[in-house]
Amino acid sequence: MAQLRQLRAADLDDAMALSTSVSWNQTGEDWARLLRLTPEHCFCVEEDGRAVASAVAIAYGDALAWIGMVLTLPEYRGRGFASLLLRQCLDSLTVPTVKLDATELGRPVYARLGFQEEYVVERWRGTLPDSPKQSFPIDWELDRQAFGADRRALLMELGEARPGRMASFVGPIVCRTQEEARVRILGAGVSGPTLWDIPENNRDAVALATELGFQPVRKLWRMRKGAPIEERPDWVYALAGFEFG
Repeated sequence: MAQLRQLRAADLDDAMALSTSVSWNQTGEDWARLLRLTPEHCFCVEEDGRAVASAVAIAYGDALAWIGMVLTLPEYRGRGFASLLLRQCLDSLTVPTVKLDATELGRPVYARLGFQEEYVVERWRGTLPDSPKQSFPIDWELDRQAFGADRRALLMELGEARPGRMASFVGPIVCRTQEEARVRILGAGVSGPTLWDIPENNRDAVALATELGFQPVRKLWRMRKGAPIEERPDWVYALAGFEFG
């Protein structure tokens, strides 16, 4: 019998099986990071002695939360697990606005729960050259204005780049100019195959990705439930990832 419960550290192998089943780029450390940041909002459905579906929410202060890692093993789809987990995430939150980045498969599920589309975000793939890693100070207020909420705890965990299962990932990077973004991306400390998530409406970021030889490989839809928030996507040159916003 299916059981809805909190996701735990003991479920990390099952969690990796979920993201690997859809060829996502997360590592075991990415899942462990989510459990460190937001253990009270990490949920799964257990059946046949393992976690077969998941959803995770992260609250950024008292104004905004983010939902991600909505996954179901292929053989367990069509049984309503995603909707069940999404409702559990929403019930666990006390913020007025919740956002997520929806796949084509997930869009109708989220729409039925009251989410509406805001704009498109794209994943780009390319190759970054070997460059010395540089350290850049975080402008906390700039990031809050760009993202629309205080995500200090997340930024302390992520840095500006991280390894992935199939490719490195660059982001989050928030700045005011394309030139600063170029310096930060090339100095983020990753090289070789790299993924880079961009708000489609940041034309300078799209132009920079094109200049550096990246190509779009995936499109998602940013969706919102609740009141709109003030944000500056034109300052967001690299997202933190679809699971973080």
